[in-house]
Formats: sequence, C-alpha cells, structure tokens
Amino acid sequence: MRFLITGDWHATDKRPENRIDDYWQSFLGKLKFIMGIEADYRIQPGDLTDSPALSYEAFCELIHIIKGTITTWGQHDLRFRNKSNTALRALEASLFDEGDLTVLSQTEDPVMECNKGNVIIHGCGYNEDIPKPIVGAFNILLIHKMIVEEKIWNKQEDFEWASSFIRRNKFDLIVSGDNHQFFTANFDNRYLFNCGSLMRSTTAQLEHKPKVVLFDTDSRRARIIEVPIEPAEKVFRLDEVLKEKERDEKLDAFISGLTQHKEMSLSFEENLNAYAKENKINPKIMNIIKECMV
Repeated sequence: MRFLITGDWHATDKRPENRIDDYWQSFLGKLKFIMGIEADYRIQPGDLTDSPALSYEAFCELIHIIKGTITTWGQHDLRFRNKSNTALRALEASLFDEGDLTVLSQTEDPVMECNKGNVIIHGCGYNEDIPKPIVGAFNILLIHKMIVEEKIWNKQEDFEWASSFIRRNKFDLIVSGDNHQFFTANFDNRYLFNCGSLMRSTTAQLEHKPKVVLFDTDSRRARIIEVPIEPAEKVFRLDEVLKEKERDEKLDAFISGLTQHKEMSLSFEENLNAYAKENKINPKIMNIIKECMV
C-alpha cells in the first residue's frame, strides 16, 4: 500500500509579507501537483489551514482539491485551542462522503483502518496524548508535534529529538508536522518523515525546497519527490530581504555592545539616546533597555 506523505500546508489566500506573486495560486499549483501523484492514501500532519478562518472563495477552491486526504489538528487549525467554528471543521462537514476528508484526533476519531493491508492510522493532534500501537497491524502515527533533527534556533526548548522519539514510540511509520524543515529518521526498520512546509512563507525560507514522500508499506521503501517551485527572485521582494538582514545585523551589534557595558555612565546613556534617535529605535524598546540599565 502506498502513502503520499506531505507536510504543513498552511492554506491561506492572504499573501505573506515580502511575497510578490499570487501566493494563493502558487499554493493551489503545488497542491494540485502533489494530489496528482498516484497513491492509495494521502496524509497531512496538521496545520492544513494557516488560521481557523478561511475566505469563502478560498474554501470553495480548496474543497475540490483535497478529497482523499487524511489529516489531524494543528494549532493553526484551532480557534483558541478549540475545534469548533473552524475552517477545518467546515471542510470536514462539507466533504462528508466516506474517504473525502478524514480528520483524526485522539479526542474524537482516534484511528482509521485502511481498506487493505492491515494498516491502522492513528491521529494525534496538537497537544494530544500519544496513543499506543495496535499489536499485529502496520501502525502509522500522524502527529502534530515539534520534533526536530537539530535545533531550529539555539535556545529552542519545547521540542523532542527525532532519534529518541522514534525509539520510544514503536510505530512502523511516523508522519510529523509543526517543524517546517524537511528531515527523516529511522530505527529498527521503522521510519519517521517530517516533510516541512509546503510553501515558503517567510524570507527565512529562501533556500527551502518543499518535498513529499511516497512510502510503500509492503517494501518499506520511500521515494522523496521535490515539489516544483519558482526561483526566489520571482516570488520574494529580495531588496527588502537585504534591508531586513542589514537591520538585524545592526541590532545584533548594538545588543552585543550593550552587554559589554556593565558600568553605565552618563556619557553612555547620552550615546544610547543619540543612537536611538538616529536609528529610530522604538521607544518601547528603549524603555526596556533603560530598565535593564538600572
């Protein structure tokens, strides 16, 4: 049995800052590409939508494309951590025929038994307890949880290491979402795939190449498929990216300079005020800095 594994979609027709293309049409193009890949099932690990609200127009277009998808709840799908009055709930209700859209959750519909191959899919939404595999079946865990191969930023704390997660949770296949980076892990002929985000929504993702995985449960072999994308210069406002980078570098240098002044004289405070005025530092930030100087 073949499963097409995807990552976080974050469906939205609102164009992110510094994108210059038609973001929604770009998203639909990628979605149609992955839906065109032949597979028995398509699974998506939460954050199918970017927010619990979706425009009626986007809703109508999305509903015709995502048939046959199995998903779970990500935090972006929820409204104040609740499932009611959300776009995903409406999509689930609209695609009511069996197999059109399956939303698995430990608090509602925890498992799905596939039609053949003795395969069980367990849905574990954001902040839900991880279930136990069913003995004698091929168990798939579809989970929305921050699992990492390496830290995304140095001080990141709220995460689990992929290597330890796959050892502790003895599912044959784990499909995780929330981490927008692509990585894979395996242990004892069991596999974990985190496909990352489908779209490049921020300038931090200039080098990101979206991927999906076609996994065969019989052979336990996987094929990684790259999703076609436009060059960064065609979809991003790169001049603004450079300006942001320069501003960040100046701010880092400024903060680094502050750490070197434990004894702060009047002249330093005057220099600080002059710097803030010249570089138009937000007054709220200045107040926080001055409080730390006391």
